[in-house]
Amino acid sequence: MQPSRRRPPPPWERHSPEPRHPVGRPHRRFPDAAGEAPARYRRAFDGAGDKRVNEGVRLRRRRSTFDRLRQNPVRHGIIGLSIVGTAAPLAVARYASMRTDPSHEQVLNFTPAMPLSDQAVGQAWQTAKTEVEETRTTERDTLIEEKLERYQELGLERELAETIYDLALESDIDPDIAFGLVRTESEFKTQATSHVGAIGLTQLMPSTAKWFQPGIQTRDLRDPKTNLSIGFRYLRELIDKYDGDERMALLAYNRGPGTVDRVLKRGGDPDNGYAEAVLTGRGVH
Repeated sequence: MQPSRRRPPPPWERHSPEPRHPVGRPHRRFPDAAGEAPARYRRAFDGAGDKRVNEGVRLRRRRSTFDRLRQNPVRHGIIGLSIVGTAAPLAVARYASMRTDPSHEQVLNFTPAMPLSDQAVGQAWQTAKTEVEETRTTERDTLIEEKLERYQELGLERELAETIYDLALESDIDPDIAFGLVRTESEFKTQATSHVGAIGLTQLMPSTAKWFQPGIQTRDLRDPKTNLSIGFRYLRELIDKYDGDERMALLAYNRGPGTVDRVLKRGGDPDNGYAEAVLTGRGVH
């Protein structure tokens, strides 16, 4: 059995017979020939230094206001109260003069255009609300007209275009992506059915639709509003799953989230061109 070695003391407990200098060893030996350390190497607070030096250090420390107040609370307390008592009336007088001086409000240009009554606030709110609704209506009509012209050859009708736009906003989906999705999946045909059983405008699988709306029948997926509503909700779920990455969500919509996750886990790229087809609105050729 080997004898255990004694562990060296930690750095903060190691003592050196010589002081450490940033530029090397000192020129003077420490301790000196008499066996005592020079006074300049001794700490003032460890009791080893000169008593007069220690007292000098303590005496040179400036006494704070609280020290003076503790030593003589009556005198310093009265002085403090007298200062406050003199300054407070001056501050109150200054505030009163500012409130009564008409030039103060003129500098601030505080002139209300109308009385701030409940009726005035309500009227302003209604005006702002009307302006926002008019802006939204204009944007809606402009985008719908653009899509009707672009997909005229596919037979897109205004009623279906309006439904796509409104349900996309209801599901927090960009209307451009919504139109691109329907164009790529079904080319705006409500009766479209794929060879694997996907149904309707957004080509929903019945199993996926039942997850969002239990008890739904296959024939219900032929209804444009029902199909679009569930399809857009499904896309919204995928966008949230992939932290707002719309391209990855579209790939998962096409290939399935399980397939996309497995490809990503292996370090691969699940892109197959579907997301680009939807975002550009050209469809899959």
